[in-house]
Amino acid sequence: MDLDKLDLKIISTLIENSRLSSREIARRLNVSVGTIQARIKRLEDLGVIRRYTVDIDIENLGYIYPVLIDIKVKGGMLREVEEIVSREPNITSVYDITGEYDITVIGWFRTRHELDDFVKKLQRIEYVERTHTKLILNIISENERTGLISNILSNL
Repeated sequence: MDLDKLDLKIISTLIENSRLSSREIARRLNVSVGTIQARIKRLEDLGVIRRYTVDIDIENLGYIYPVLIDIKVKGGMLREVEEIVSREPNITSVYDITGEYDITVIGWFRTRHELDDFVKKLQRIEYVERTHTKLILNIISENERTGLISNILSNL
C-alpha cells in the first residue's frame, strides 16, 4: 500500500481530532478541500481509516480497575476462546501472543468484585487452561498510534 506524506498528515490530523471538517483539514494542510475528500475516501476504501471515534476517559465512567489478563488455551481452541472473550463487555482488546500464554486481553472493571467474578467466569470456559491477571497501576501512554505516524512522517 502506497501512502504518501499527505496521506500520513491527513491520518495524523484525524487521529488528533476525527471531528474536523474536510475544509479545516484542507486549511491546516494547505491543500484543496476536494483533495482532502478524495484522499480520505481512498483511505477509507483501502481500510486504512476504519472508523471515526471518541476518546473517552473510561475511569471517569467508574471503570477504575484496568487489567491485562493472559490466557493459556488448551490445544487448538484459540479462536473459540477468543470469540467468547471478545464478546465480554468489559474487554476492550484481545490479542494473540507468543510465549507461555496464547492470548492477552485488556479489560476494565468497576470493582475488584466485578474483576474477580470475570476471572472466575473466564477460568470456567472449557478450553481455558489457566490465566494470569495483572492490575495496571498507572497508564503512562495510550497514544493511538500518533507516535508511530509521527515517526513515519519524520522518516519521509
